[in-house]
Amino acid sequence: MKEFRLVAFGDSLTYGYGVLSHVAYPSRLAKELPEKNPAVRWKVYNRGINGETTREARQRLDSNVLRLKPHITAILLGSNDSALNEGQYRTPWEYEHNMMFMIEQLLACRHDAKAFNGGYCLPLLITPPPVVDTDFYPFTTTDRIELYRDIVLKLAKSYGCPVIDVYEAFLEVKEKKGFEAYDALFQFDGVHWSNAGYNVFYALIEKKLLELTENF
Repeated sequence: MKEFRLVAFGDSLTYGYGVLSHVAYPSRLAKELPEKNPAVRWKVYNRGINGETTREARQRLDSNVLRLKPHITAILLGSNDSALNEGQYRTPWEYEHNMMFMIEQLLACRHDAKAFNGGYCLPLLITPPPVVDTDFYPFTTTDRIELYRDIVLKLAKSYGCPVIDVYEAFLEVKEKKGFEAYDALFQFDGVHWSNAGYNVFYALIEKKLLELTENF
C-alpha cells in the first residue's frame, strides 16, 4: 500500500483552538480519508501553532514540514498577519514574500512518489477566512483580511497551486443563510471556528484532497 504524507501547516485554525481534538480538520482527515480512499496509507501531520504568523511559520518550515517530505502541504495562514495585535501584524508585503518563500521551498521538496506531482511536494493554498467584525474589532476585520485573501489567490495562480477559498465559502453562508448561520461558524471571539465552521471547511478540503489524489 502506498503511503501519502499530508502536512497541515498554519496557525490556531489548523491546530484546532477551542474545539475538541477530533474536530480539528487534520484529525478528521486522518480518520476519514482512509475510509474514502482505502487504497492509500494516509499520514496526516498537524503542524498548526496558536498565534503564529507567516514570519514564524517560515522559520520552522524546514524542521516541521520539509523534513517530513510531504506529498501535499496545506497552508492556512493570514488571520494573525492581518490582525493589529502587537507583535503579530505583518504587512501585506511581508505576508506575500513569506508565502512566496514557503511555496518555493515546498515546490522544491522531493518525496518518493514520482507519479504524484512529478515527485515534488504540492502546496495547497487556503485563503484566510473572514471574521465577525463586531466581535474582534478593531484587531482584525473582514475588509482587512480580504487583502491577504487576494494575495493567496494571486500566488495560487502565479505558481499553479491548487487553492481553497474558504473566505468566499464562509461569506456565501452569510449571503444564503443569513447572519445567524454565519455567526454560528465562529466561537465567541468571532475569529476561531466552531464545530460548524470546521464542518464547512472540512467538506471543502476533503473534496479537494480526494480530487488531487484520485490517481495516486
